Amino acid sequence: MPENEVLSLMVGQLMAYGYSAVAQTVADATGATVDMLPSSRLSELLQLGKERDLDDSDFADKDSDRDQDETNLILPNARFDAEAVKTSQPKPAPDFTQLYYTQHKGPCQTAIFSSDGRFAATGSHDSSLKLLDVHKMKNRSGDASDKPVIRTLYDHAAPVNDLSFHPNGLVLASCADDESIKLFDLSKSGVKRAFRYLQDAQPVNSICFHPSGDFLLAGTRDAAVRVYDVKTLQCYSNSNTTADMHRGSITQIRYSHTGRLFATSSADGSARIWDGVTGRCVRHLESVHSGTAVSSVRLTANEKFVLTAGLDSSVRLWEITSGKMVMEYTGHQQRTQMLQPSFTYNEDFVLIGDESTTDVLCYDTQTGVLLSRIKGQNNLVRCVAASPTDNGLLTCR
Repeated sequence: MPENEVLSLMVGQLMAYGYSAVAQTVADATGATVDMLPSSRLSELLQLGKERDLDDSDFADKDSDRDQDETNLILPNARFDAEAVKTSQPKPAPDFTQLYYTQHKGPCQTAIFSSDGRFAATGSHDSSLKLLDVHKMKNRSGDASDKPVIRTLYDHAAPVNDLSFHPNGLVLASCADDESIKLFDLSKSGVKRAFRYLQDAQPVNSICFHPSGDFLLAGTRDAAVRVYDVKTLQCYSNSNTTADMHRGSITQIRYSHTGRLFATSSADGSARIWDGVTGRCVRHLESVHSGTAVSSVRLTANEKFVLTAGLDSSVRLWEITSGKMVMEYTGHQQRTQMLQPSFTYNEDFVLIGDESTTDVLCYDTQTGVLLSRIKGQNNLVRCVAASPTDNGLLTCR
């Protein structure tokens, strides 16, 4: 690893521990080019190194324990009960207040938070990306140095369609209509170009890193699912299993919390659930929105349900084992735009934009009740991204 990257990690770790004066001294003494932002990446990388020194059996045991702890800690309420919804009462809607606003030169199309909630990124029709510091967005001081936008990234030649943070938080992937997937190294301050790219033969609509970080899913304008090995860049496809493939372009692709499953939605009106290890399709969901295009797909943390949105102006929750719809959310309008809804961090609420207004609608997940309209947007909200750690939201318009 280059010296400047090591120094940047050291300075960031010192800032995270509260030793800002020491961090500044190190930066001044070494002449390192750093952002002076708090970061725990050094300790995280050291922890990863320790884990990789373990043998395979020990690592598997610890990984299983860690997954269980994370599910209980981050998503304690992520257990849907198809029978319980009959007697459930709606929860009070969160009180959302706009804290920060920034813009691209063109419409913002997609947004995402890093898995630890510390960073966020947005992608635009103007082909640019923005990397943002979430803490600074929430805690504006008014100082000249108080700039939540860490940097703007330029390397695509067409509208950006989707984003995905690597689990280590050091790499951001983006995909676009220019038929490429770009990987940006966020640990290098000032770098605005990708250090690696994957070239496809079709515009790339959606991407998602595996929770291990070793693989990257991709969905394009054709019907085949792509799985890239991030280290070797080798691409695997299900194009030889035509019985399971979609019949139209893939609009969104997402891994589950553990990576055991992934889901796809398609312009052909269907959704598919796939085994994340074998790549075998385990559930076909046909005509999930009355035959209209399906714009979005999300798996719940317990991997029992999948959330879809479609051009019939509804969001629907499906039980994977039975293939039955267990809840429907209606009250918004979606007829032409490929809107991207989101669960809140604890999956208590579903949020989506509305073509008939500039509002974001908040539904109670368990009962389907429309709880509130989040106002204050000045244009159609195409994408809602929810923080993985609290009720923070990003809206793209």
